[in-house]
Amino acid sequence: MNVDPSQRTRLLRLGIPLLLAWAVAWLLGIAILAKVAIDLRAELRETDLDTELALYATSVYGLTWFDEEGVFHDEILRLEHDLLDAPYDIWVVEPGNPPTRHFTPAHPRFNLTDFAPLQTTVMGQGQDIYLDGQDTDGKPYRLHAIPTFMDQGDTSTPKAMIITVADPTPGQAAYQAFVQRIVGASALLGILGLLVGVGLTAWSLRPVLAALRQRERFLSATAHELRTPVAALRSICESAQRGDEAPQLALTRMDGLLRSATHTLEDLLLFARLDAGASLERQPVRLDLLVETLLPDDDSVTLDAAATVVNLDPRLATVAVRNLLENARKHGVASVQSHIHITVTGAQVTVEDQGKGFSAELLARRETDFALSPTQGGTGLGLAIVNMVARLHGGALRLENRVEGGARVTVSFA
Repeated sequence: MNVDPSQRTRLLRLGIPLLLAWAVAWLLGIAILAKVAIDLRAELRETDLDTELALYATSVYGLTWFDEEGVFHDEILRLEHDLLDAPYDIWVVEPGNPPTRHFTPAHPRFNLTDFAPLQTTVMGQGQDIYLDGQDTDGKPYRLHAIPTFMDQGDTSTPKAMIITVADPTPGQAAYQAFVQRIVGASALLGILGLLVGVGLTAWSLRPVLAALRQRERFLSATAHELRTPVAALRSICESAQRGDEAPQLALTRMDGLLRSATHTLEDLLLFARLDAGASLERQPVRLDLLVETLLPDDDSVTLDAAATVVNLDPRLATVAVRNLLENARKHGVASVQSHIHITVTGAQVTVEDQGKGFSAELLARRETDFALSPTQGGTGLGLAIVNMVARLHGGALRLENRVEGGARVTVSFA
């Protein structure tokens, strides 16, 4: 579709704000979704690790105990090799000076020497605690500590702390990989969304472009249709002023031209109203009788019609049929013996003539392409109005050339 520079500028002025609005909304939505996904993944990473630490701490709590003399028993725990071989360090520490380490990992993964900072919360308040930190070698860790109590005697005061320590690095690496995937996917979705936005903007501007083109065609066609009678009127006036033509004859010719120009102007205004979306005033109409009232008094037109009632707008239907008949009388008469034949069947009117027929360019037009154009000659305005009236009624306009010569035009109103 060719677009001239002025139309391109207008479309850009309309399209750029639409595209920017779509881009901002789309990218903002993608960014919010990505942020939510990353935050949820971060929370899930910490929750998964903390759940594992709590599970192992609870298992140690259930498999060890202090007897009434304060002796620590871990015989059952040491039978649980799956628990001991887990990728966590497990400590059971009783505060004191020095502290007593009742249970220590066989091969510690972290170099931890001081658990005193945990005593206030775990031993003093009897609460669980989660901590992030680094051991003396600078290795990061995630720690979970819970109090444990004696089975007999003073069972309300914590006796020791059960401490489980894990390496958060694998989870952090998986989290970073997830973040990279989310960022990459968001960028891809952002690009795809922008491409879709460009397509949607172009698609949404198609009616605007069509309206601009239709308006320019209408203005060009109006100038084209009125230029000829205006030029003829000027010529008659100049001829009368020079005395080359009698005033009465000049007035008679001017009156005919003015009537023709008035009819053309009325058709142009009707086309403009239809193009703006005129409403239909439908009612049951005898289509055959409507067509019959438009026939001339001579024998140049024959009618073949059966009684048929159609729910349509009689005013617009009259204009459409009259335009077809006038086009046929103007362009479809090849000789004095030529005649026009009209057929009415159901909601359909067919006009056939014996003229030269339609050009290949006009026949190649699709149903929705019968637009007003100054290059269509005398058939342009009439066919544009007929096509619009038919489409408003839910019907169609069809053009074809007869095999035996001449043109056939069919308009349906439903």
